[in-house]
Order: sequence, then structure tokens, then C-alpha cells
Amino acid sequence: MKTKLLLVFIASLFSLGAFAQKLGQEMAVYAEKKGNDYYLVRLVQDQPIPKVYVYSDGQLKPYKTYTDLKDVVMDFPGMMTSNNSTKEELVSILKKDNHFYEITSQRKDPKNIEKTTVTVYEVFNGQKRIVEEYGSLYDLVTSPYKDAIFIDIKK
Repeated sequence: MKTKLLLVFIASLFSLGAFAQKLGQEMAVYAEKKGNDYYLVRLVQDQPIPKVYVYSDGQLKPYKTYTDLKDVVMDFPGMMTSNNSTKEELVSILKKDNHFYEITSQRKDPKNIEKTTVTVYEVFNGQKRIVEEYGSLYDLVTSPYKDAIFIDIKK
């Protein structure tokens, strides 16, 4: 059962990776908050293993260098369930113009990435408020919050 889930997860990562490749960028696919730190998992063009970053005390740094996708999943087991879930899941964060945002996604159909609602929350003093909702990841591409999901790897 775990092997089947891992294979489904890998296949879906490749479909997201193909979308990111069209844009020529890294693409945030999963995030997890542990304490005050955020762990961000991003797919990179032409690389089968995602990069993982930690955002802590206002700094974004590489977390670990992984050589196997299984090791990423072992460190972040929530990735397995988030991919086929209809729950709202944290995808990324963004600090822009002295404002801090959490970006979440919620699939209406776990098998269809195009049926995803993306919500942008502003976080201030521990409180979250909805700033914007988008009907799909494609709608987010033209928004001011796209830098949270689609990261220019040339920077």
C-alpha cells in the first residue's frame, strides 16, 4: 500500500514538474509549519528530487540536500496525504512589502490539479485573514502572489 501511494505521489510530482518546466521556474508544491519555522518543498526544472528550504527568523535557507525522493517523503510524510487530499493544505509562504502571506491549496477533485482553489492569507500577529482566492493555479500565475508558488530559479 505504501509503495502504491509513493508511486502515485511521484507521478503527480512529475505532472506538477511538467507545469513548472513550462514556466522555467521552481514550483512550490508543499509546505509544513513546525513551531515557528516553515519547511518549503519545491520542484526544480529537470530534477527528479525536489529542493527543501527552511524559512526561519525571516531567512530562507536550504534545509537539506536529498538524493532520494523517499528520504524527502520520510522527513515530510504529510506530502503523501496532501497530494490526494481534498483538505486545505499549506503550499508556500511569501514575504512581500512588509506583509507575510501563507498560500494554501484545496483540491475539489484529488485526481485533477486543474480543480484546485488557491487561497492567500495574510498573517499578522498570529491571526490569518483571507486576502484573495483563485480558482486554479493557472489563475495565480497572473497574480501579485505568484512568487510564492513559481520561483524564478535565475535569482
